[in-house]
Amino acid sequence: MAAASDRDSFGDLPDELLWRVLSFLPADDALQTCVLDTRWRDLWRHATSLLFVFDGPTFPRYSRFEQLVKPVIHLRGNSLLVRCEIDTYPDDEPEDTFTNTRLLIDYALACKAEELVVRAADVKYDQPVFDVPLSLISQHLKTIHLERVNLDCSDLKFSGCPVLQDLTIQFCNIHARKMSSKSLKRLFIIDCCSLPDIVRLRICAPSLISLQLEVFEGLTPFLENMPLLETAHVNLDGGCHDHCRSNRGVCDNFVCGCHTYPVKEGVLLNGLSNAAKLDLIALPKMMGFEMVPCLWQIKDSVNQ
Repeated sequence: MAAASDRDSFGDLPDELLWRVLSFLPADDALQTCVLDTRWRDLWRHATSLLFVFDGPTFPRYSRFEQLVKPVIHLRGNSLLVRCEIDTYPDDEPEDTFTNTRLLIDYALACKAEELVVRAADVKYDQPVFDVPLSLISQHLKTIHLERVNLDCSDLKFSGCPVLQDLTIQFCNIHARKMSSKSLKRLFIIDCCSLPDIVRLRICAPSLISLQLEVFEGLTPFLENMPLLETAHVNLDGGCHDHCRSNRGVCDNFVCGCHTYPVKEGVLLNGLSNAAKLDLIALPKMMGFEMVPCLWQIKDSVNQ
């Protein structure tokens, strides 16, 4: 009976199934499986999902994150990754730097990760604090999800990620004048993102097939031609600055949204004109919709 109780109940399970189980465990828990035996140590090293996500009180999470980053990188070596999810925490010294987070991002790219999720997790801050390194270079990265971080660059070029297909930007500060990707197919800018309010963000994504843009603060982005676009959901609510703040149509305040028209390079929403299905929602005070051309091309519905 004793021998039976000591038997590894997972011993008969194939590696593929155990890798699947490990893919759901946070890095802290997954690392602890290494003490079971040498098989588990090898299983953990070759698991293709790395989750730096922590539960529990703020300070234990913060401390544990700092303790784990370098040992995990050292022990895993160059084993391939498919997905890496990182809750970022600032370092102790110097204050408010993110050296460990940057190490993890570089490590994930070196391990040829196909999906990268980065979110600011420190609850002491109400606004995004981590500046994502924008010189991301990867021949393998297909999906990027950014949450509560800063995109503090004049030009968001994703040319270094030639197979990037999905980009989600959620509750982020976007300071860029241009965002561009030749390969991007799905773009989601959602949940209270802050966009430029003086110079309009210009989005160049000629391969885009799906767009979601809603609940943002700032000027509506200028969308370049998107000939492959199939579906789009655009919600210009009260946070959109494309209106006269004095409700006069045109006022004397030259930084007001009423002075952003006309757009010399073309119409503001020109990129949406090829969509097969479009949900376009705007408040009556929003300006510039008389400039949207060719809405007769839209096949399914327009909600305005």
